[in-house]
Amino acid sequence: MIFRHYQTVGGKDAESQWQIHYREAGVGIPIILLHPSPTSSVFMEPLIELFARHGRAIAWDTPGYGQSDKLPCDTEGLDPYVQALNEFITRLGLDRPVIYGSATGAQLAIEYGKAYPKNTRGLILDNAAWFYDSERDAIMESYFPDISPQEDGSHLQLVWKMATQVYRYFPWYDRSSPVKNSVKIPLSVVQQTALDYLTAGTEYDRAYRAAFLNERPEQLRGLSIPTRLMRWQDSMLKDYTDRLDGADLPANIKMCPAGAGKDNRLSTLEQVLAELL
Repeated sequence: MIFRHYQTVGGKDAESQWQIHYREAGVGIPIILLHPSPTSSVFMEPLIELFARHGRAIAWDTPGYGQSDKLPCDTEGLDPYVQALNEFITRLGLDRPVIYGSATGAQLAIEYGKAYPKNTRGLILDNAAWFYDSERDAIMESYFPDISPQEDGSHLQLVWKMATQVYRYFPWYDRSSPVKNSVKIPLSVVQQTALDYLTAGTEYDRAYRAAFLNERPEQLRGLSIPTRLMRWQDSMLKDYTDRLDGADLPANIKMCPAGAGKDNRLSTLEQVLAELL
């Protein structure tokens, strides 16, 4: 069974305190799960159940997403999320968790692993990629449209379009070439994604943008802890993950390939997790 909780972080007085919402299941060695943007920990429920077979699986809502409060500062970049994650781990009294992250969550895990290498057993990075600078700039020009409420409700149509196409195309707005290996996503997942966009609101792109800017091999080279890069045959970002083969990464970072399909994905993740526990 998955349980839901809130953890208070921040200062000692009520005015400086804020809350992080999280889901958890299982007991034993802690395993932190960091979700993609702009989703929430509900996106991680299947993996919470899987990882709970091996330890205490904990998936937070990144600050400003899901049911977690927004960051109490306006500082740009991933660093404020790294500091929030460290406080969250410290407040829960977690001893050297394994950290799994997907997409935005992977980039946050990378930065946490560099800032606090002694605080984690290792990283599992899903949907980590290498975007060339010119390519990234071009993608970001259209990737994050304004979803401010409109009187005619057109923002709702835009959000539904984004939530639908983000699972079919990359980048989501370019329908000229569907991703070859993309899998059919249930409408319930699309609807939850749309709700997560709306819940995050006009700042849905804050962590999202910071993660995009971090998707480069030099960020990985600073890691000294055991790190596993997942390479899924049916990942929308596989071509961009493949580029990391030529990135001259240190020996502590290993690529872990898996065949197409959900069963292959889950069994490979279990094997990789067991290696790090």
